[in-house]
Amino acid sequence: MSLRNFPSWLISVCGSRTPQEDARPDLRGIIGSLLNVVSYTPSNNPHVATSTTDALEKALVGEVESWDVDDGHDGAQFASISKKAVSLIQFWYSRHSFDEKFTFALYAFFFYIDDCVGKPGLDDYQRRLMMGLPQVDPVLTHYQRVLGKLYDHWDPISADAMVCAAMEFMNGSILENRHEIMGLTVAPTAPNWPKYLRAKSGLGSGAAFAIFPKQAHPDISAYIQVVPDIDEFTCLANDILSFYKEELAGETTNYVHFRSRTTSKPPKQVLAEMVREASNLHVRIAATLARHPEALAAWRTFENGFIAWHLSIKRYKLSELGFQYLKLETPNSDSYSSFKESVY
Repeated sequence: MSLRNFPSWLISVCGSRTPQEDARPDLRGIIGSLLNVVSYTPSNNPHVATSTTDALEKALVGEVESWDVDDGHDGAQFASISKKAVSLIQFWYSRHSFDEKFTFALYAFFFYIDDCVGKPGLDDYQRRLMMGLPQVDPVLTHYQRVLGKLYDHWDPISADAMVCAAMEFMNGSILENRHEIMGLTVAPTAPNWPKYLRAKSGLGSGAAFAIFPKQAHPDISAYIQVVPDIDEFTCLANDILSFYKEELAGETTNYVHFRSRTTSKPPKQVLAEMVREASNLHVRIAATLARHPEALAAWRTFENGFIAWHLSIKRYKLSELGFQYLKLETPNSDSYSSFKESVY
């Protein structure tokens, strides 16, 4: 990327250095403050499950293959999505049972929706579902059955919310990729638009409810009040941890830049404000769950795993800022090596 294409606010430290080098000091401090907020530290033994990774991948791939659908890439697309889904679950929900993980892996497999925006059938999915009509995309034919399996492991209210989040994710993915939306000039007088679009195109509430399967958390009142805060925390944390790689790619159609335009604040200031907001949410969630130790432990496992997952994925490029999810002295085990390959 040339210097003139790099965001100007990231080339103000030392003009003689490369833009990538100039980007690092500010972003390292801002992102590092988020990690400090949640007391995240690299560990030789993070709360990441590795022993079931191969079995989960095998089960997920086997289920998808049973649909007898060609992905058009000799199975490479489905295999890639399966690895992503399993790596996410092993970080975020490391203490869930195998069956709970498998069910959420199928739910997460439908990140496939991201890959099929613009293809025939997606924008007509919900109408066809309501009318009982066959789906155009054969993969989406199996979506409602996957969503139905959520009720096996989550309270009906939680499962309902996860289904709604899935429908919103589909609608949001279509919305943000509409030509007229992609070219939309964000009005300073529409301050709620960035948050609305982000909420529509994510799975925040679905991921939040998934922290609390009914077998381990039968009383929904123990955690229901923190779900909105967990939803908001995950959105903020994801936006903060994604920002570096998006800046390197020159992306400006993201929450930080939209919010920057509606508030007339530079992106760096917006990002720092988001860290403070995430900090407040972190404190509030822990305080609300203090009387429910099982729910609090589940949240902390998820929060740590959520951060670690972002640090572990190459596409976020956070290692360029000096962040890592493991200490350099990593375990010399076959299970770790296999898992590391599936994550990276």
